[in-house]
Amino acid sequence: MRPRLGVLALLFMPLIVCGQETRTEAMFTQWKASNQSAVDLFAGHLQAQSVSEVIELHQLLRSASSWQQCNAEPFAVPPQEQWAEVVTVLRLVKELVTRGILGRFEVHSAYRNAELNECAGGAAGSAHLRTFAVDLVPLEGIDPSPLLCRFWSEHGRSWNMGLGRYPTGRIHIDTSGHRTWGADHNARCTGAA
Repeated sequence: MRPRLGVLALLFMPLIVCGQETRTEAMFTQWKASNQSAVDLFAGHLQAQSVSEVIELHQLLRSASSWQQCNAEPFAVPPQEQWAEVVTVLRLVKELVTRGILGRFEVHSAYRNAELNECAGGAAGSAHLRTFAVDLVPLEGIDPSPLLCRFWSEHGRSWNMGLGRYPTGRIHIDTSGHRTWGADHNARCTGAA
């Protein structure tokens, strides 16, 4: 049964504009100078998997937004054992863009280590920590939640897609478990209404 968008749209709070991201490409270039070999190896892997163009590297390597408050690095290369999961998430994001479900967006948070995840208030089993996830903010003022929820209902199981929406308007996407949650951490895409 196809979900009714009117009901699904109620599952998520209206889009709230998030704060300006301060981690620029220039800041990334400066950070990368001290992490060149790890960044190059990671970037080479993404290129070999044909996903290097999906999300700009300086956004893909952003750690938690609260990196300053947590006295952490602004960027982080995920551990190599998680790179296959990074590729899977990027393929999913590419699919969402290709289908017109996601328009222009900016990634504010991706991989984070255990210490930063805890300080940032992330869940103990967060996909940001144990596999890979992206938290993104739509840039065009259009809330993609109803379309994302429909995609999740129809195709999420085959992608093993995790889809979340936070009160800030951020959207969480991972491929480490078919589940969903809304801005109140309880509302779910059900696929039936």
